[in-house]
Amino acid sequence: MRHFIAITALLATALSFTTAVQAQEYRWVSDTLYVPMRSGKGNQYRIIDSAVRTGTRLKFISEDKEAGWVEVENAKGQVGFIPIQYIMDRPTAAIQLEATSKKLQDLQNKYNELRNELRNTDSTRADLHDQLQSVTAENQKLTTELDNIRRVSADALSLNKRHQQLMKDHQIMQTEMDVLKADNERLRKEDRNTFFLYGALAVLLGVIIAIVAPLLRRRKRFSEWA
Repeated sequence: MRHFIAITALLATALSFTTAVQAQEYRWVSDTLYVPMRSGKGNQYRIIDSAVRTGTRLKFISEDKEAGWVEVENAKGQVGFIPIQYIMDRPTAAIQLEATSKKLQDLQNKYNELRNELRNTDSTRADLHDQLQSVTAENQKLTTELDNIRRVSADALSLNKRHQQLMKDHQIMQTEMDVLKADNERLRKEDRNTFFLYGALAVLLGVIIAIVAPLLRRRKRFSEWA
């Protein structure tokens, strides 16, 4: 549909261009092989250009229908007269055919360009679709990796928190063990001191008994004698 619109627009442009060219008041030599251009309105005047070929475009200056001559200017800038029967107000059929063929060829070339652009557009659309799918898949992959990283990070944070709690508990237990060791050492020292004290008391008691016992035996003997 877009190609049809483009071709229609080109045809309209070509037709408008043809109309504009015709509005510039040009004349063409009719389907005669060669026509002489004279310096005046009559065959008695000298020939300025004897080789005005069929289909030659001439600039229109004036026209004398009664005399049957047309005043024109050729591409060389020469001004002269040509019999009116050899002059047309439109290009010859051969020229029109050639111009139309050229326009059709231009339209065909434009159509081919548009078709190639359409193919390139389709190819580009397909490439963009493939790129979109690739980006979507990559995005999904990155999302999955991000979820895994978040989960691992959460596990790591949980493990770190657990580790810190264990370290704290270990520190508390170590402190309690140090306290227990200190208490145990203190109790050992107290037990050792008590043992030494009891031993000393036992020795002292033995010494006292050793001293007092003979005295008691002597007193008993003395009583028996009395």
